Amino acid sequence: MIAWTRYEIHIKVWLYAHGVTWVKERDIDRDKLFDAFISFSYKDQNLVIPELINVIQKKAPSIRLCLHYRDFLPGELIDQNIIRAVECSKRTVLILSRNFLENEWCMFEFKAAHVQALKDRVHRIIIIRLGDLPKESEMPKEIQMYLKSTTYLTWGDKYFWNNLLYCLPTSSSPRPETVDLNGMKQKYPVLV
Repeated sequence: MIAWTRYEIHIKVWLYAHGVTWVKERDIDRDKLFDAFISFSYKDQNLVIPELINVIQKKAPSIRLCLHYRDFLPGELIDQNIIRAVECSKRTVLILSRNFLENEWCMFEFKAAHVQALKDRVHRIIIIRLGDLPKESEMPKEIQMYLKSTTYLTWGDKYFWNNLLYCLPTSSSPRPETVDLNGMKQKYPVLV
């Protein structure tokens, strides 16, 4: 019992990494089109995105990712694409870097994900710290508060991939063909 209490999260991560899971998809997420929206600065795109996508799709092929360059609707306002991506995703994965912190659209993605998490009362944000970041005191207040109140992942840590895959929801239900946004049924782009 003492070992379970002390090592519970490590045991759960190890079990999940080896195909054992007892977590069921929440009712609130059943209509979500994506398992995770990946939020990142375009300046970091070549650094981590190819590896992130390849590893997730190799180790957990059923996970459906929402990516700017593939899934945003052309001709639509950027803020509407971001809000739709967050609303249609079970999690938002933020690649937190200097570039992210300096980009207004990345910060908007964080704020949209935070609002959605508060609205749904479900933890939805997974933060991955990337590279040399400024001191927390130099970061935007919203990010400071979030980093102080939640745990996060650091790119390159020994157990990074196991922990990330454990945090991502599993897809046990078929993807809906349409998404209900503000009372309007909309067909979303077909994923690869």
